[in-house]
Amino acid sequence: MDPKTPTIGERIVVHLSQYRRQGDAYVAPPEMSQGGIATALGISRAHAAIELKRAREAGRVEVRMAHVTGAPTRRKVYRLTPKGEGLARAVRNRVLGRIVELVLPDGRAEVMPGLPALQALRRFGVAEGRAVLLLLSRTRIDVRQPNVRRPSPPQVSARSPEARAVLAFERVFVRPVAWQLDVVLGPPHAPPIPAAA
Repeated sequence: MDPKTPTIGERIVVHLSQYRRQGDAYVAPPEMSQGGIATALGISRAHAAIELKRAREAGRVEVRMAHVTGAPTRRKVYRLTPKGEGLARAVRNRVLGRIVELVLPDGRAEVMPGLPALQALRRFGVAEGRAVLLLLSRTRIDVRQPNVRRPSPPQVSARSPEARAVLAFERVFVRPVAWQLDVVLGPPHAPPIPAAA
């Protein structure tokens, strides 16, 4: 194994470093939950749970309860400690020493050092954490491939047409505005606020 390839623990820390600003937010994005981390990194939830436990024990990650966009109840979300932020910076700095071949949308291939390649990937819509991990694990990146912007989702068993329709409806209509409803209405199962007289 290439010593430069990031470990799962490093990948988790780099992923969470994208959500520093939401660390204390009332409503957290799904990518800060265990399931969101697993999906973003293309690993199983069980593997994510094991790695998050190790990261907590090492003092790189801390856990809190928060409302997660699109989830009906409060869930555990993870954020970096100062030690975890230092590790994320160290992993990101390893990108600076890399040279990769980047295949652009027009089909041209350019050889670039790490920082310009990172900036180019960001311009093409690749999230920073994902861009760092791609640059550390590949020598050739084709931005035209759909799995570059987002990892392939884990394979799920076949569902009924009704279940697929419900998931599609939630993805398109509910998730984009769920955080707004949480802010306006308050947390789920909260008692209603009495109207002023």
